[in-house]
Amino acid sequence: KAQELICKGDRLAFPIRDDIPVMLEDEARVLAPDEEVA
Repeated sequence: KAQELICKGDRLAFPIRDDIPVMLEDEARVLAPDEEVA
């Protein structure tokens, strides 16, 4: 499973590459309404 950094407020999942989060909105995916944010 790919590692992601989750932004709860914006419901975005940012990819982590080489242990560095890619904090670009264009690179993020929108979390589905049924996805739980822990």
